[in-house]
Amino acid sequence: MASPTTKTKAPLPFRNEVLMNRGYLLSALDDLAKHLYAAFGATVRLVVHGGAVMVLHPLLACRESTRDVDYLHRAFEREWLARGFTDAGARLRSCIRATARVFNLGADWMNACADVALPMASDPASGWPYDPVHTAALDPRNVKENTIFASPGLVLVGVSWPWAIAFKLARYQKHDPYDIAYMLRLGSRDGRVDWTRQVLEWWILTKCGPMGSILCAPTVWSITRDKIRHAIHLAFPHKYPLHAGWI
Repeated sequence: MASPTTKTKAPLPFRNEVLMNRGYLLSALDDLAKHLYAAFGATVRLVVHGGAVMVLHPLLACRESTRDVDYLHRAFEREWLARGFTDAGARLRSCIRATARVFNLGADWMNACADVALPMASDPASGWPYDPVHTAALDPRNVKENTIFASPGLVLVGVSWPWAIAFKLARYQKHDPYDIAYMLRLGSRDGRVDWTRQVLEWWILTKCGPMGSILCAPTVWSITRDKIRHAIHLAFPHKYPLHAGWI
């Protein structure tokens, strides 16, 4: 039994209800970076996706705020296990909780809940499983284009554009259609891509093959195509008005 003088910390709310704008989120990440450097003695790199990318990416910044930061935990643990850290996951979660207390956030302000739904792939040569999302994110070009936060202690790299769009097509709720539209406009401006349904389908299935079973299953394929049409219409409404047979 704790003595009368023992101070116990109140449990954190499980769900974060604080909407973090760019400034608030950057402050929280700066704090997290300090905790991580103390815990690991080195900079931790995390691959992230979702609303935080839309808030922090300098070429997008299309969302005012986000409730959480989605990151890939399983790949993080494997990376640090290779470095000899058998408790890396526990250390990271402890740091996330510490920042939550400082900024009055819920426990899931930074979470990897989506990990369970993310596909794995097999290396054609060895047959060994690997994480295609994490591998694509750490391609040097993607690291250069999609690093959204960097400080001593923490670097956040957004998933590659094809994977980001594929995730949002699979869910397609709330902000997802508009987030895809912003990414398509960015691709059209920077890559001079003329997006059509066929082009976007080819791009996603070529770059994100493991998502095929999710997006292209016979029971959902027509729905996926409707989502693609709708997202392209949102991105380029004057070029592609929404009506049957337009794309």
